[in-house]
Amino acid sequence: MLIEAGFSDRLMVEFSPGYSFGILAPAFKGNEGYYALANHAGNGCTFLVSNGCAIFDRSFRPLECRFCHHDRVGKGSVCHLALAHDWNTSKGRRLVQGWLETHHLLYPR
Repeated sequence: MLIEAGFSDRLMVEFSPGYSFGILAPAFKGNEGYYALANHAGNGCTFLVSNGCAIFDRSFRPLECRFCHHDRVGKGSVCHLALAHDWNTSKGRRLVQGWLETHHLLYPR
């Protein structure tokens, strides 16, 4: 829904260990539309603005944002790994592959 709402360019793709599947996530500032790079992690989320989250009240706010970082404080890593399994499906793989093609990125092999 986030892509359909026109926010595709504000996402980034993270890969699982071994690059067996990818996860689309809100990008770090300065890392939009690209692979997740650790050197941008300290920049914060692309949707974070001075008064909070720019998409907080939108129906397409990612589950990770809703649950991992706000409702389950201190459990972000565990929550992130649980949600990652949802991306390791045929539907998740197709979505990531389409996003990579749209952004002219190659899937790591």
